Amino acid sequence: MQRQRRSLNTFDWKHKSDERPPSPASSLNELLGSLLGDLGVEDKIAECRAQLAWEKAVGPSLARYAHPLRVHKGCLEVAVPSAVWRSQLSFMQNDIVARINDEVGREIIREIKLINRQGASKRSAIQGES
Repeated sequence: MQRQRRSLNTFDWKHKSDERPPSPASSLNELLGSLLGDLGVEDKIAECRAQLAWEKAVGPSLARYAHPLRVHKGCLEVAVPSAVWRSQLSFMQNDIVARINDEVGREIIREIKLINRQGASKRSAIQGES
């Protein structure tokens, strides 16, 4: 009886190709991904990831002056402090879009809309950066 129980133990499980069984963390990750897809929030989470990827995509010095506001229908709206910044970032737009989508893992951003906001550079002063 003792021997039978031991053979049913999940740790003794062997895959046909002698691989290790999936870890509980990867199984949980797959389950959560499936659940989020079923709930219809997967796209919203991807949009949030795109906003979070902004600094990595443009670098910390650019991110200090331009920051994402929201994603709407594949368009990332970004606040910039002046027309000069808007002009400079418009030349880099295609590269930034590609970097953000690479970071997210799929195409979620199609374009960037640059919006002049005089207070955009104040964010760095509030956070204690100079």
